[in-house]
Parts: sequence; structure tokens; C-alpha cells
Amino acid sequence: MIQHFYILTFILLTATVFGQDKNVTFDKLISNFKNSWSDPFSGRKNDSVTISSLYRTDQFNVSISEKPLAFDTNHLVIKNPYYTDDFDDYDDNYINYPVSYSVIYDNRLVSLFRTGKFVCHKLENMERDFAFEKKLNSKKFKYHWIIDDKLAAVSGGTIYVWNDKWTTLKTKFPLEGQPKLFEDNEFIVFGDCHGEWGGTIYFFEKVSGKIYFTESNCANSVSKKDNKYLVLAQLGHGTGSTEIKSIDNPRKLTMAKKSEIRKFKEGEALGYADKSEAYQKLLDLYSIQIFSTFNYQGRQLYIVRLNEMTFLSEIKETEIQIVNPLFEKAFYTHRPVTTTYGIYTLVNLDFYGIALDKEISVIIVGQNKITKLDWNERAE
Repeated sequence: MIQHFYILTFILLTATVFGQDKNVTFDKLISNFKNSWSDPFSGRKNDSVTISSLYRTDQFNVSISEKPLAFDTNHLVIKNPYYTDDFDDYDDNYINYPVSYSVIYDNRLVSLFRTGKFVCHKLENMERDFAFEKKLNSKKFKYHWIIDDKLAAVSGGTIYVWNDKWTTLKTKFPLEGQPKLFEDNEFIVFGDCHGEWGGTIYFFEKVSGKIYFTESNCANSVSKKDNKYLVLAQLGHGTGSTEIKSIDNPRKLTMAKKSEIRKFKEGEALGYADKSEAYQKLLDLYSIQIFSTFNYQGRQLYIVRLNEMTFLSEIKETEIQIVNPLFEKAFYTHRPVTTTYGIYTLVNLDFYGIALDKEISVIIVGQNKITKLDWNERAE
């Protein structure tokens, strides 16, 4: 019986990727679960931790997946070339971080700093692309995005798009100084977050300019499946919470006036004022945070934060199945954003204690590879 148990354990902790055997080791993660404090809500004892039940609540169970995913992982630090120590107060440290969330464009990570200048790194080797930077930096910019698959940035109150040179954006765009969550042919999706007072997700209809909204506290990943919009949101207040909403038709949500966006209504975020119920909750969990979700090789993956650990999982009904321990170290973020660019997925990470709402790190998921890139200093 003991021999069979060890054989089963080996099978569960080993993955086959692209025809090659690659070990995915969960030993450290399992040990962390065993050594962590017992959950006061479930009464779970440390000595009851097994690979089929690492952590259990009334809402979910956490286990090691029978189909783990092997990734080559890399953790790099790249210094902002405009870095300065010339500030008077610790809280001013945010000036050394990107002014807007980095994007992926033409196989480059494109970042913008307080100088108004872009910094570009080639994804293949993370080397600086000085030639491309020189082309982009013909103006000084305040914020940037990808709009309709084009690099776009705002300068002097005007939004420009890059097409071998900067030209004025001709289409409507609802944002000025905040990240975009998602875009398709019909909508541009963005959100706001007021912590314990709520959050809102907005759907900007491109043709009409109308904006529809509902509660989402606080959205970090938006995707589309079977013509439905899936909105993942998480909040760290209290013991943490996570939800996923499915929205079939955003036009059935409540319409917002432009003057109402990012505003409170009766002391709470505008999202609470949506009475349409034109959505379905697919997930609604407490005492857990999910920072990101994305599709990888046909599998929907989630970056999960639980019990001061961070790992990559699939979710099958009430089962959270860990497929990869990521960097075997926990990390935290307040308002992450996940965006898919072709074969790449980019996760932007902030952390209020380091740089307020500025990006301090990114995670880049490619083919069989995950890279965590920290700005200026290694962030654990």
C-alpha cells in the first residue's frame, strides 16, 4: 500500500509537455500548506494536509492537479533607465515606476516613464530596443495603451496611434489615465475600484459612445467565451474575496452618464446602482483572491493567492487544482490587469506599499515559459 502511494504521488507531481518529461515539483508548496496555521474557519488541522486536500473550506477544496503544467520560469530585475534618488519623501518613490501599465506591441514590452519617454524590451531576450525607442520618443507622453491592436499614447491632451509614425486617433476612446481591461469590435471595457466601498466595470460601446455598467469589485481580467463576457474580480479587504460574472449582453446593463463614471452613489461605488441583473455569477468565493485568469493551450488558468501562497491553478466546480507552483514564492498585488496579446499573456502587477498604484512588476506567459520582470529591485 505504501509503495502504491509513492507511485501515485510521483505520477501526480510529474508532467509531460510537448513529448518531453519535465518534473513539476510541489514539495515546497505542500510543505508550506502543512506548516501554515490551521484555518480558523474550517478547523483544518496541519496533519490532515494531503495532495488531494491541501486546504478546504465550506466553499472550495485545494488539491494538486493530476495534469500539472511544466514551465521554464525566470525572474529578472530591470532598472528604469530614468531612475532617480532625487526625491524628498519615501512616498515619492513611485516616480521610478512606469506611469502607465506596460503593454506588448510587436513582440516588445513597451513601458512609459515619468520623463514622457518609452522604454522597450524585446520579448525574445529582454534586451533594450534602442532603435525602436528612438522612433517612438519623438514626443513626450503621459499615458499609453493598445487601441484596436495599435500602440497608442496621449500627449498634450491628444491621443496618437503608432503606424511607423504618430498620427491622431480618429475613433472614440473613453480613457485618459487608467488601464484598459479588454477590447473587441463592439466594446472597450474598463473599471474602477474603491476598495470596501465597491467597484464598477464599464462597457463603452464603440459605435454609439454609450457606457453600460455593473458592480465588479474589483475587475482584473476580462475575456470572452461563447459570445459572453467573463469578468474576474478580486478584493483584498478582510480575508479576501473573488467572483466571476458572466455577461451575455452588456447593453442590458444599466446605462451610465459620462459624468457618473468613477463616482460614488449614496456613499458606494456606482456599480451597486445597477439593478438590471443582466449577468450570472459563476464564482463567488471568500477567504481567497484570484489575481488573474487566462487561456493557455486550451486550459483556463488562474493565478491564486491563498494562505500567503501564490500559485497557478485550474478550477473545476468547487475544486481548485494547482497545476504549477509558479516561482514557489508568494507575491501580492492590489489592482492587477491581465491582457492577452497573441501567444503572450501579460499580467501587470502593482503594490501600494512600494509605488502606490504604479506597476512594479509584470508576468509574461509565453509558450512553455513564464517570466516575472521586476522594475528596479527584486520584489518577492
